[in-house]
Amino acid sequence: MRVNKSKSKWFMLIATSLILLTACKPSIPKGILSPGDMEDILYDYHVARAMSNITTDNNTREFNETLYREAMFKKHGVTEAEFDSSLVYYYSRADQFAEIYREVCKRLNEEALDLGASVGEIGKYSSLSLSGDTANIWNNATAMLLIPRPGYNHVQFELKADSTYKKGDSFQFNIMSNFLFKSGKKDATIYMAVCYDNDSISTHSTHCTVTGISTVRVPACNDHLVKNIRTFIYLAPSDESEANNLLFIDQVQLIRFHQKNGDNNATADEPARTESPQSAPIPLKSVPFKTIQ
Repeated sequence: MRVNKSKSKWFMLIATSLILLTACKPSIPKGILSPGDMEDILYDYHVARAMSNITTDNNTREFNETLYREAMFKKHGVTEAEFDSSLVYYYSRADQFAEIYREVCKRLNEEALDLGASVGEIGKYSSLSLSGDTANIWNNATAMLLIPRPGYNHVQFELKADSTYKKGDSFQFNIMSNFLFKSGKKDATIYMAVCYDNDSISTHSTHCTVTGISTVRVPACNDHLVKNIRTFIYLAPSDESEANNLLFIDQVQLIRFHQKNGDNNATADEPARTESPQSAPIPLKSVPFKTIQ
């Protein structure tokens, strides 16, 4: 039978391309958990942490946390060493790890709502657009990983004001934080600096020490327009023995509230204006930063 040479060349080209694509596809090293397995284990990890935190007694809580962790590893048929090695592997693949954690957070939020939890501040504003009297104006990364090591433990963003900003605007910065700490102190600082058209700067900050929603509020300024807003999140560094700790930040929002005409008070949608506690000023211009997206 005579074979068409042109078709034969095409078949060879397609076969070669498939082989090359297969060969170039990144594979997970032996002993490293797959993304799906990591998602399931991290989900159970946070459930175990929540269960162990029910008690207020420190000794009982530490005992329960150890017990639940061991039960979690036994359930998934992995050792703690395998889990720790997998964490180290995914540390260097922030985009992939962020995607895993998005799914974990989604499952945790759905589970909480099924059990009757309230939507909360972040859910309240989740459907807002970029326009309107109450708007989510955040246009940067909405999820990020911070690792307690210099160079990877802080992020900084700047938003420049446009014609939609008005005098009397107030702001609320929201994040959903998820700590994965084996040991060590959990402490992240959220800092906001609002610069106005007369070059005055209003600063506001709070500390984030637990998994959940953290908020920084900026009250209205009726005399000046906003020029720009800078946000800075800093995770306190850990020593080498706590290398597997991380903070995953998700659902980042910056809500802007317009005042009602002729009303110097907050809009109906805005929470009460209570400023967040101040921390030591952070010199933004002198602090190097690296954004992990």
